[in-house]
Amino acid sequence: KTCQFQQQDEACLGAATPQTTSPPKDGSSVSDPSKIFNADIISWDDMELLHHFLTDTANTLADRADLQEMWKVMIPKLAMKQRFLMHLIFSVTALHIASSDAEKRPLYVDRALRHHNIALPYFRAQWHTATQENVTSLFVGATLIFASSLNLAVSRPPIESQPWAVQEIFGIFVLLRGIPLVFGDYWEGAVKSDITPLFTGRVPDDSVCLPADIAEALEKLKTSHQLSAKALNRATYVLAIESLESSFKVPVTEGQDFGLVFEWPIRVSKEYILLLTARHSMALVILAYYAVILHELRDRWWVSVWGVKLVREIYLMLDDEYKFLMEWPLKKILLPHQII
Repeated sequence: KTCQFQQQDEACLGAATPQTTSPPKDGSSVSDPSKIFNADIISWDDMELLHHFLTDTANTLADRADLQEMWKVMIPKLAMKQRFLMHLIFSVTALHIASSDAEKRPLYVDRALRHHNIALPYFRAQWHTATQENVTSLFVGATLIFASSLNLAVSRPPIESQPWAVQEIFGIFVLLRGIPLVFGDYWEGAVKSDITPLFTGRVPDDSVCLPADIAEALEKLKTSHQLSAKALNRATYVLAIESLESSFKVPVTEGQDFGLVFEWPIRVSKEYILLLTARHSMALVILAYYAVILHELRDRWWVSVWGVKLVREIYLMLDDEYKFLMEWPLKKILLPHQII
């Protein structure tokens, strides 16, 4: 399967435009910058999407009341100045509607893709030239593209029965890791801007104890013979596992923003990401443990079945000598009657 999102410059943009799109109603191609002007028209139909975002979708992007208020008030205000952001709002909202209405799904997915493709050239142009003035809109835009990427990967699976989840997650990780790199010196400006609530309360609470089964599972993973003292890349893998501990605390910490779980792909080392990209068995096993965290967020429409898809696919990819390490992820995610 080819990635749902065509790969752009990986140092700058990990998830990009979906390959299968519906043309705009005026027949112009949104992939051609010279024709975007005609496509970039906000219609009365789009007002339906804006209303749904303000009354419903915005509340699904956060749990904390201050964050929900930010999404409903400050983000649309930003979008009035950055049209790419308004189109990304329309795109995410259309996907949200599509996820809850099977009959309307094809229509709303097409609308989502159209708005996404209109926004992307504008977003990409500013992404390459981030400034203090546009850094806030870019950060929010990247967040919305991230949510879209997760949702589209599971809502538009490949026709052919080929593995896709691991490849898709690579592209999504690239996007997440690129955000702080691209913003650089302007990061502080985003932290002190209208989206300050996004950066509030994002420090993991070290006083929270991991549930016993999670702590035991991570310890067994670190002490497995595959990570013996002489194991290749042992230090890289141990650090990645230890970083998982903070992410596992998020779902069990009262008042903690669930968005913290998506910082794990940013915190892990470049060396681990390279091993994961090369599909080394131990790197894949660790990713399967991260999938358990995603499974805890399965009620989020934009996360959905990601945990199940990743664990199943990784299990089938592994050599036999590593499959016993998958016992805990399989137990946490798959019911006894389910099969790989």
